[in-house]
Amino acid sequence: MLGGNKQYRATQGAAICKLFDIAIASTGLNEKSLLRQAIPYEKIYVHTASHASYYPGAHPITLKLFCPDNGRILGAQAAGLDGVNKRIDVLAVAQRAGLTVYDLADLELTYAPPFGSARDVVNQAGMVAANVLLGDEAICHSQDLNNLTAEQVIVDVRNPSELTPVSAIAGAINIPLPAQRDRLNELPKDKELLVFCQVGLRGHIAYQMLVQHGFKVRNLSGGYKTYQMVNAHF
Repeated sequence: MLGGNKQYRATQGAAICKLFDIAIASTGLNEKSLLRQAIPYEKIYVHTASHASYYPGAHPITLKLFCPDNGRILGAQAAGLDGVNKRIDVLAVAQRAGLTVYDLADLELTYAPPFGSARDVVNQAGMVAANVLLGDEAICHSQDLNNLTAEQVIVDVRNPSELTPVSAIAGAINIPLPAQRDRLNELPKDKELLVFCQVGLRGHIAYQMLVQHGFKVRNLSGGYKTYQMVNAHF
């Protein structure tokens, strides 16, 4: 014990707790810490199943990932009923090892339908973050929709069956993704379109399609599910 020469390698603050049936875990810096320390960052959200959704017992996991322009992992947070500890443990190791979001997209993790998906939550978070950093997708956040300007329009690409009085965003134009190509003339090209779906995937597809047709677009990261969480009143 005495006389050795070991270097302290800092603490990431990896932690987990249980709130009734929900596990909440994190590693690295959170958004308040990043803002307080004036560290530049981008954030992305993903909502996906704890294992293959067609196998019984899958539960949603919500994951939030922070990274700067170089893709280094600054921190992550996750919540869900199952598999949260595994994902944050992977991200804590990745952060300690100096991996980037590009590495996360290519990680080979154990897969079988009862335990995970072919593209794990961690892989998906890396892919979404890489898309943003590489310029393949421009994103917006709930605060942007809450502070809409006269030069912006909200476009909801969900299907009409998904809309209810409590799940709609006021003022949004609803053009379901399957009908988008046939209804492009309903969208203004002189304004920025903020598109969203339920969790972000269809919004990403809509983003790609609209950009190809010359529109200025951003996709809501995490979709309506994130918007609903951010604007929840308790």
